[in-house]
Amino acid sequence: MTLTAGPLPALLPTQDADHEHGTALARPVVVVVKVDGELDVASVGRVREHLHDALSVRPGRLVVDLQDCPFVDACALTMLLDVHRRAWRAGGLLTLRGCSPRVLRLLSLTGLRRVFDLAEVSAVSSEPQR
Repeated sequence: MTLTAGPLPALLPTQDADHEHGTALARPVVVVVKVDGELDVASVGRVREHLHDALSVRPGRLVVDLQDCPFVDACALTMLLDVHRRAWRAGGLLTLRGCSPRVLRLLSLTGLRRVFDLAEVSAVSSEPQR
């Protein structure tokens, strides 16, 4: 399994402020983490670490690109839910991009398709798939 994180794109001011200097702090608009290979009990620890690192910069949107991920197990779903909650609490959004039909079916069967923001490969800011 390979993980890649793209460079941080444009930075925008946030509600966070440096009160001592009177300036707004900047945070990335979108951070993308690409998962290549199966997302299962053997790989979930590494992916969790990358996603938590990505959340540490408090992006407006954290995109997990699953285009090259043919399989997601229950352990991975639990981890993705945890990351979703962390992003939400920090004022961000977790988006799963490029889910295979097999992954979409699993999300539907578990009721998680209604929980996660889903996007096609071609767009990050598109409306959620339902």
